[in-house]
Amino acid sequence: MGSGIGQTILEFQQALPAVFRGTELDRLTGKAIRWRSIQNLRSKRVIPSECFIYSGSKVLVRRDLFLKWWRGTLRENTVAAKRRARHDV
Repeated sequence: MGSGIGQTILEFQQALPAVFRGTELDRLTGKAIRWRSIQNLRSKRVIPSECFIYSGSKVLVRRDLFLKWWRGTLRENTVAAKRRARHDV
């Protein structure tokens, strides 16, 4: 079994289309990733521009490049794992 982060990324890779409208991000991720927050990060140039392409005025998300960036923002919840381990004893 892979890490929690690796498994999450794999599940998103399987669930998301290769390219999709940014405005669909909330729905496609079950609001785990919010388009409004991504737009704010885009405006601050935190997210690499190659994660996005344009069709007229529509912003399209390139799944694999976006998930590669997003993976770097995630971290395992080691505190909760330690707490669970103590309660299982």
